[in-house]
Amino acid sequence: MSSSEARRTGRDESPEERADRRWNELLQEVRVAQTGVQILFGFLLTVVFTPRFPTLTSTDQTIYVVTVLLGAATTGALVGPVSFHPVSYTHL
Repeated sequence: MSSSEARRTGRDESPEERADRRWNELLQEVRVAQTGVQILFGFLLTVVFTPRFPTLTSTDQTIYVVTVLLGAATTGALVGPVSFHPVSYTHL
């Protein structure tokens, strides 16, 4: 990288260092999103224990179940990359 390119980007890093930095930033963002999704999923799980839940129509209950399943899938999708990241470094 020439000095003019380093001044333009504001960083003096190789393409590999840039990729590593971006990967770590992406993982940090996933960690933040993961926490939010887990909190929302926890709130979804508490709905079934409210006194009003049995009075919902079957359509509303079906929508709730689908929402809980999608929330569980989202939580799993966000936990996977964050959990895989330390494992990928141990096998290098």
